[in-house]
Amino acid sequence: MHPDILRQLAAEHTRDLITEAGEARRTREARHTQRRRLAAHLRRSTRLAAQQSGSRRGSRIPVTPAADGRVEASR
Repeated sequence: MHPDILRQLAAEHTRDLITEAGEARRTREARHTQRRRLAAHLRRSTRLAAQQSGSRRGSRIPVTPAADGRVEASR
């Protein structure tokens, strides 16, 4: 194969690899951002639920049915 064609193929392949790596990085970053937002939301909602429940049994963490000893029927 002619050297110019080989160089062109190598350049195209390199561009494709860089594009794929960039897409993978953006996907990872989007997942990370989504997890951070979810974690922040859960912290806020747990804190609010604890404040609203007052001093029920002296606990600041709300008790869910599963944590209360009952297992959900869907599992």
